[in-house]
Amino acid sequence: MSTPENNQRNTGRSEVLSPERHGSLRFHKANNFAFAAEWLYVPVHYKEAGRLARQFPVLFYPLPSGGVMPCMLLKTKGKYALSAQMNWQGSVLPDVMRLYPFGFSKLENGLTSLALYPAAPHFSGKGEKIITSKGKPTQRMRGIIKQLMPVEKAFEQTQPLMKELLALKVLQPMTFSLRRGDGKRSRITLLACPDFSVIKNKSLSSDLRTLLYIHQQSCRSLFKQIKTADTPEQSAEARPATVKNKPADKSAAKSKTSDAVDVKDMIKSACDRFGVSLDDLRSRKRSDAIKRAREALATDASACDCLPELAIQLERSVDTIKKWV
Repeated sequence: MSTPENNQRNTGRSEVLSPERHGSLRFHKANNFAFAAEWLYVPVHYKEAGRLARQFPVLFYPLPSGGVMPCMLLKTKGKYALSAQMNWQGSVLPDVMRLYPFGFSKLENGLTSLALYPAAPHFSGKGEKIITSKGKPTQRMRGIIKQLMPVEKAFEQTQPLMKELLALKVLQPMTFSLRRGDGKRSRITLLACPDFSVIKNKSLSSDLRTLLYIHQQSCRSLFKQIKTADTPEQSAEARPATVKNKPADKSAAKSKTSDAVDVKDMIKSACDRFGVSLDDLRSRKRSDAIKRAREALATDASACDCLPELAIQLERSVDTIKKWV
């Protein structure tokens, strides 16, 4: 794989929070998102991917360790997440941007530690202390840590899904040529799964199937560009990277896509995952757990072309189930 510019995580250099090194820092909220002017994508976790994909494409970016993580592209052809005044133009803000310049860093012993980006503009000028004279987090910092905890947990829960995805060997590199805030163009290589038949594989976990469905739906226009990107008379934002692959095993591919998805197993999996029952799903109840289970089921069924079968099992109309997504 080629190594274009900005192929690494694009949030700057982070440091593990230290009372000795960062005790004098003063934090204030930024007035805009100028700190992200040069970012081309932002890491996301699987729980927020569905909300974010309605705004910009969700793909995957390679990690130095050989793994991958989901990300949201901040620029596409004719569309940019930030306005000329560096204000956010979407409806939902990615958690990494919302909580920047704070996050967590993985240590060599495998543990995670609170980290920050000391060069961020949030630490320039007047602001509030984040560490007390006794080396403890201030009340403001404790509030930030409270917001960070569920986000860090969501990123940790995303990692097993990425291992499952890598094991499928279905990701393909896509190279983008995007214009930065300073007007210069940069090349960036991300990963995508343009094969829509993959999500019909019944061996996929429910969470991965949902994430792949979200990814593919958000990238439909990019996949269309790929089909015509190599013609000389056309200029596309995205081009497939040149990769030599062995001929596909047609018999294996056929067996994967022809496997019918068992709707009853799908429902049972959702019930176990969200702690609800089949009667709950059929009822008129609207608790958070039931709504999440219905949304996951509707997404999975739509991806697997089995909405009518799901409607029969839940004693609802297909139109009603479509509204759950």
